[in-house]
Amino acid sequence: MTDLKKKSLKVAETTVLERLQWICNTVFHQLVAVAGTFILWTLCYNFQNKLSTWHMILTTIAYLPVMAEAIVLFASDNVWTLNIQRTTKYYIHGCLLFCSAVLATVGIAFMINVHSNPHFHSTHAWTGLVSWILVLLSQFLGIASAKSQDLKNILRPVWFKFLHNLFGMLGYIFGLVSLCYGLDKHSIKNATSEESRLATVVMIGVIGAWSIIAALKSGIGQLRAIFS
Repeated sequence: MTDLKKKSLKVAETTVLERLQWICNTVFHQLVAVAGTFILWTLCYNFQNKLSTWHMILTTIAYLPVMAEAIVLFASDNVWTLNIQRTTKYYIHGCLLFCSAVLATVGIAFMINVHSNPHFHSTHAWTGLVSWILVLLSQFLGIASAKSQDLKNILRPVWFKFLHNLFGMLGYIFGLVSLCYGLDKHSIKNATSEESRLATVVMIGVIGAWSIIAALKSGIGQLRAIFS
């Protein structure tokens, strides 16, 4: 069979649902780009070389796009990784999450250095702190998942994978919530309209909902394996 015939057969076997999922996934990537660009462009256009500004820039990059792309990486409908082997996806996933954790850590450290008042007293601050803790826990559990066969005397491998998945999702969700509350900070609020900020919050909500679908499915499968 020629390559052309193989491609034609593959196209013919593609279902309507798969095509719709690819379209939705493409829209997801576009929303990540639009929301991230809106926040970063606002910060850079009115740039002030202060640690508080760098805090917002680094934490925005950490969640949009780095962590968002890391979370959605294993989705079967993710158009950017359809032809990448699963083993390679693990390495990319790990690198993206590591970069996200570093960016978030540095960003939070900058903000702690700025404030002399009690830290983590606002909704934006404590949701960001919770996210950071969960993301770090997810990092360690990700390493444990990779070495789960060597650690099976401590805990079943599926437990490591489930906990890595769970803490990763929760850390990501808390991070997006913190990012939404951060839109009300003066450096963004004074330079944007209420409508544009509301639209960005809606986009971030859609981004979060779509990107965790595959992770939720994986978590349900892991729970079934745990209690089977």
